[in-house]
Amino acid sequence: MSTLEQNARRAKEGMSFSDYRPGSATAEYNEYCKEAEEVANHAKERLAKLGAPTERSEKVDYLLELYKKKKLSWMNDLYANRARVPSVLITGPANFPVRAKERQNAREDTLMEQDPDYILSEIRGVGHNAKTIYSDDKDAVERIKAKIEGLKGAPDPYGNKSAEIRRLKERLLSLAPEEFAEQQANITVNGVNTYDEIVALWDVGRIHKSAYDPESPEFYYDLFLDFTDGKRHYKEMVSIQVDEAGKAMHRWNNDKRQSEFIPLTETLKYNLIISKISGSGNKAVIYQHLKSLTPKAQEAKAAQADAPEEAEAETVTINGESAQVVRNKEEMRLQLIFEGKPSDETRRALKTNGFRWAPSCMAWQRLLNDNGGWALKRITDK
Repeated sequence: MSTLEQNARRAKEGMSFSDYRPGSATAEYNEYCKEAEEVANHAKERLAKLGAPTERSEKVDYLLELYKKKKLSWMNDLYANRARVPSVLITGPANFPVRAKERQNAREDTLMEQDPDYILSEIRGVGHNAKTIYSDDKDAVERIKAKIEGLKGAPDPYGNKSAEIRRLKERLLSLAPEEFAEQQANITVNGVNTYDEIVALWDVGRIHKSAYDPESPEFYYDLFLDFTDGKRHYKEMVSIQVDEAGKAMHRWNNDKRQSEFIPLTETLKYNLIISKISGSGNKAVIYQHLKSLTPKAQEAKAAQADAPEEAEAETVTINGESAQVVRNKEEMRLQLIFEGKPSDETRRALKTNGFRWAPSCMAWQRLLNDNGGWALKRITDK
């Protein structure tokens, strides 16, 4: 007799005067598995119909097997707990272990909260999101490009498709920046395209007093900007309060709870200029390119190019558990490889910060980008 059957029989004997029907618990478990298989098959049919990547179907298979394993373990724990303390109807009220019964009931409540049926919702979600393009899909770049081309020729009376194209271009920029190399080569600000030339634009700005209150002692600085990628022009303007000489900028200090003037350094001037083009779509392409021209970004790029290949792997500690970090540039994945199965607390931290278990490479991974790096820093032990 299996462990599940033994636990179910003992639980039945401790709760009821009627006999246990052999095979009941196994039949119950098989019914759960049958329902899960129907959910999984429905999800896989939808994935195949909508042309989703094959790894989505693999994920459904993985979740199905995970559900079956967790459901069996959960049912064993549930019946084992019910068998620990018999019902008062069976034992009678004399010397009944009230405290033990209370602990049993508390454990029952905890087990009910741990029911793995939530995995079925995850399987349904994979099927419902068949059209969604995930960043960790192997063909994500090609699918995003195809979707952009498909939206370009469609009627757009309300501008919804234009907004979707801008959003898709921003995603494409993070996944495949090389796709925008030609566009970025034509980017200029007021006709110039280098860091020093853009900073020098500050000298052509105008310092003036308020046109609405000439008697006011405040001074203001205005600089008109024309961002272009060779096809589109974006007119913007920097307008800030400065001192009379135009060497410092006025701002509010939240820590001191008072206003103050801070020096207008080259870095601050440049950031004030390029911040005017931040946004989505083409604006994001222009902004990211201009941001990459800063000395700090150039130094980081040079350091990354000079770093030896073996430096791509490192070791970090998360909740006291060591993991090897692999920056897989071919798959564009930030991967964490543990020696064994991480603890529940570690897995929760990983999932909360966007890492997902990939059975194909036996690693916890997420997209290799700046956000992934920051997420790793958040969960790494200091």
